[in-house]
Amino acid sequence: MSHDTHHHHKESFITKYIFSQDHKMIARQYLITAIFMGAIGIALSALFRLKLGWPDDKFPILESILGSDAAPEGLLDSNWYLGLVTLHGTIMVFFVLTGGLSGTFSNLLIPLQVGARDMASGLMNMISYWLFFLSSVLMASSLFIETGPAMAGWTVYPPLSVLAEFQPGSGLGMTLWLLSMTVFIASSLLRRYKLHSYYTKPKNKRNDYD
Repeated sequence: MSHDTHHHHKESFITKYIFSQDHKMIARQYLITAIFMGAIGIALSALFRLKLGWPDDKFPILESILGSDAAPEGLLDSNWYLGLVTLHGTIMVFFVLTGGLSGTFSNLLIPLQVGARDMASGLMNMISYWLFFLSSVLMASSLFIETGPAMAGWTVYPPLSVLAEFQPGSGLGMTLWLLSMTVFIASSLLRRYKLHSYYTKPKNKRNDYD
């Protein structure tokens, strides 16, 4: 067999950097998404800590960033305070620590540690990342709806998470939170399934994966 037959076809920008099935590129995608979500989480933390540190003071920057409904005259609304805490906790726990770091290091290191060329299923690996990306977009987008994000704390205990009429964020904001977490769980299940295959297959079988 000639040496040329081992060459892969030339990849386009889209297949190499966007819809990539290479485990190293997907690890970079997880990392970049996690950094972006982490920046949002840190920014939300800074905003609600202004309210926590100086509860009676007015900060015009809050009204400029969040709008007059969330921070009338620069005084952060109590419901929105809880909403910012909810999104901050959700983002940092799920989208930075759980999804971001786990997705980054598992994709980057596990194939190298077990001697495989790539993850067990490049397509499934790619789908897992894009589900993670979609869940990130859904979570971040809840900041821009009129009624505000979910306002039930990142643990989402009832009744704040159950009764739509309880407070503004218990309606559409809570729906977006639940939809985002559903997609996130689907992404995590796919990622765990891929990782599990490395512990149930002999090493010579792992090397057969493309």
